[in-house]
Amino acid sequence: MRLVISSLFLLLYIAVSLISFLPCRLSVKVAAGIVLLVVSQKYFLYEKIGGSFLAPRLPLPIFLSMEVLYAVFVLLFFLLLTRDGLTLLLWISRCLGTSWRLPFPAAVRDTGIVMAALILGGWGAWQSIRVPDVRTVEIPVAGLSDRLDGFTLIQLSDIHIGLLLKKDWLAEVVRKTNSLAPDLVVLTGDMIDGSPGELEQDIAPLGDLRAHYGVYGVTGNHEYYFQAEQWLPVFRQLGVDMLQNEHRTVSVNGAELVLAGIPDPRALRFGGHGPDARKALEGAPDAVRILLAHQPSGAADNIGADIQLSGHTHGGHLFFLKPLVAAFNEGFVNGLYDVNGMKLYVSPGTGIWAGFSCRLGVPSEITRIVLRAE
Repeated sequence: MRLVISSLFLLLYIAVSLISFLPCRLSVKVAAGIVLLVVSQKYFLYEKIGGSFLAPRLPLPIFLSMEVLYAVFVLLFFLLLTRDGLTLLLWISRCLGTSWRLPFPAAVRDTGIVMAALILGGWGAWQSIRVPDVRTVEIPVAGLSDRLDGFTLIQLSDIHIGLLLKKDWLAEVVRKTNSLAPDLVVLTGDMIDGSPGELEQDIAPLGDLRAHYGVYGVTGNHEYYFQAEQWLPVFRQLGVDMLQNEHRTVSVNGAELVLAGIPDPRALRFGGHGPDARKALEGAPDAVRILLAHQPSGAADNIGADIQLSGHTHGGHLFFLKPLVAAFNEGFVNGLYDVNGMKLYVSPGTGIWAGFSCRLGVPSEITRIVLRAE
């Protein structure tokens, strides 16, 4: 409901700021408004026609068209908001004695804004579904043994296998991951958008992941929207050791490394056990401790971990939305943070949630994490 209401607000702003000033007949303005109304109600249509706004069952061409058009719709709002903000500032400056004005006639500016929204919407949709590049992040760790200096983990997060991202895409992500010969592979939640019966073939490439010391994962909130209790054995059959408030100890050339994992807080709403970092690390040896947690929120409470790896935020999707998304995630949105001496890395995601398939300035990534002695 919140998404529907916020989309209606965006529609109202576009109607007042752009459509009402179009130099055309009323019938054309009404037609433009109707088209934008349909696009703005994407989530309502997904729910009523597709059966679910999380993973609607719609023909792929229709779904892709709606995703691109909605991205254009959102970007058009922000471009108009920027134009209007500049117009207001220039009006204030003229009141103070300047002669500054926006360049080009209004009709030319508005045409340029619409074209920019169309181009950026299409580009952003493409950026969201392409196979991501590898990003290497070095994390310095106090007390890290020299035998663990250079130890590498590949973090895959928010791959969201479902209607948009399927078997071929995942197989290429797995191929890229394996080519890096990682010591560990970790999956930090939101692997799927659908039931095991629907996605059995599409998720199968996860079984081809290879790492010297294993593949580990934790649940994200989307696993609980699609019967997490059914997905956990599927992931384990594919060779992913799912950590549910528990840890594993890895021995590397005589040096120990602790890898722990906690379920997403959404588990509590579906009758599962909530995240408990203390329980996950209980009995762990005195060694460097890495905690997998889908959401970065609550990182300050995860006492006992040296490193936390998270996802969930998708990096904010659009670079200018980072402050807003950070505000809903305790200030964490993308990149490396220091949280009371613990290093927190928040991945922008390897895939994308099909509900908003657009990325601008926040590319997806296969994250190669290298541990370094501090």
